[in-house]
Amino acid sequence: MVYIPPGDFIMGSNDRWDDEAPEFVAATGAYFIDLYEVTNRDYLIYIAETGSEPPFHWPDGKIAKTQLDHPVVYVNWFNAVNYCQWAGKRLPTEKEWEKAARGVGGNIYPWGNDWDLNKSNNPYANSIGTKPVGSYADGRSPYGLYDMSGNVWEWVDSYYLPHPGNTVSQPEYGKKNRVLKGGSWFDCLSYGCGLSAPTFNRSFFTPEVRNNSFGFRCAKSVDNLTAGINHSN
Repeated sequence: MVYIPPGDFIMGSNDRWDDEAPEFVAATGAYFIDLYEVTNRDYLIYIAETGSEPPFHWPDGKIAKTQLDHPVVYVNWFNAVNYCQWAGKRLPTEKEWEKAARGVGGNIYPWGNDWDLNKSNNPYANSIGTKPVGSYADGRSPYGLYDMSGNVWEWVDSYYLPHPGNTVSQPEYGKKNRVLKGGSWFDCLSYGCGLSAPTFNRSFFTPEVRNNSFGFRCAKSVDNLTAGINHSN
C-alpha cells in the first residue's frame, strides 16, 4: 500500500460532463491505498480462505495461470466491500481515489496533463481485455500508483451524488448508484462514459452489477500516531 498524506487537492473538472463539475478544492485525511488493483491471484486466496463464490467466468472456480496477475473482474460492489473487509481494509472513497490518482496539483491523467495512449490499458490502443497489473510504469500517478487510468473501472465507497456547487439535476443522483473511477480497457463512449480515462471521470451503476471491466483496489485509514509519516510499503 502507498501512504497518502492529509490535505487539500483539486477535484472535478469544468471542461467536460456536468457530473464532473465544478472543479473545486477537496480535502482528505491521511490514508493508505493499494499500489495495484486487486488481482485474480489475490481473490483466489480470499475464496480459498472464506469459501466465497468465485467470479462466474472462472471455470470450475479456478483461474488460468496466465490470468493470475490480471485484475479480478465480474465483481460487484458488495464483493469488493467484503474482500477489503477480509483483508483488514476498506474501499476508498471517491475523494480518496481521485486524490491518489491525480495528486494535489490536479493532473488530468495520472501521469500528467497530456493524453498518451501508451501509458495505460485503454481502448484507443486497441485493447481487447485486461492486462497484468503494473504493466504501465510510465503511467503511474504522482503517488506511484499503477493503473489509475484504464485496465478496469474501480468501485469506490461513495454514492453517485453531485459535486458541491453543482446545480445540474441528474435523475441518477442519490443512494441507488455507486461510483466507479478510472476507466478501463473497454470502449464505453457509446453510453457517455468519456475518454478512458481522466482522473476526474465518473461512472455509476447499482451495486449488484458485474461485468468484465469492473474491479477494485482497497484503502486503509491511518490513525493519528502515523498520520505525519510519509512512507510507502
